Amino acid sequence: MKIRVALVDDKAVNRNSILTILANSPSIEVVMECNDGIEFLGNIKIKGEDIDVVLMDIEMPELDGIETIFRAKNAMPHIKFIVLTVFEDSSKIFDAIKAGAHGYLLKEDGSTNLIDAIKSVVEFGAVPMSPIVARKVLNYMKDDTAKNEETILENPLSQRETDVLKLLISGKNYKKIGDILFISPFTVRRHVSNIYEKLHVKTRSEVINIVNKHRWL
Repeated sequence: MKIRVALVDDKAVNRNSILTILANSPSIEVVMECNDGIEFLGNIKIKGEDIDVVLMDIEMPELDGIETIFRAKNAMPHIKFIVLTVFEDSSKIFDAIKAGAHGYLLKEDGSTNLIDAIKSVVEFGAVPMSPIVARKVLNYMKDDTAKNEETILENPLSQRETDVLKLLISGKNYKKIGDILFISPFTVRRHVSNIYEKLHVKTRSEVINIVNKHRWL
């Protein structure tokens, strides 16, 4: 049985390069190509059950790869996401992992690592990472252990904003949140805007990182 793969990258030349690499493996079949996160999220509503692994770029117009992974994981939890990017900075690595990525590879690593990564994440539940990425994760874990007594900040959100935040993190849309809290979607949007402003963030994945770090929920 072939491993069904989707490619999400805003550059056609990158997608074509990946297609050329994957063509060398008879056990892998590319079943979807998307230009950005918005297109991908729309397509998986119809074809999501036919995908095993997604190779996801990070920097894309409309919706970046990290936020796309976060949203898609709620809709299709069976899909394995491998970030395939040129970025090796720590913030993107950890944001991607926290959003739900199962692996993080640099495009410069070459074809052999990519094919092996796809197979290992499906067949063995592995977490493929480029060597430099793995070192950053290991160093982060060491640093995190040394900071166990880090001061936990007080939750700056109101009770209503906290209620909205809980539902937002659980994957509910604005209309569903409004129905549960008996408020309008417009009011929900205003609360979410206030939450983002107070926490100085722009995406839901960043909100989750802060909430988990300071144990607000």
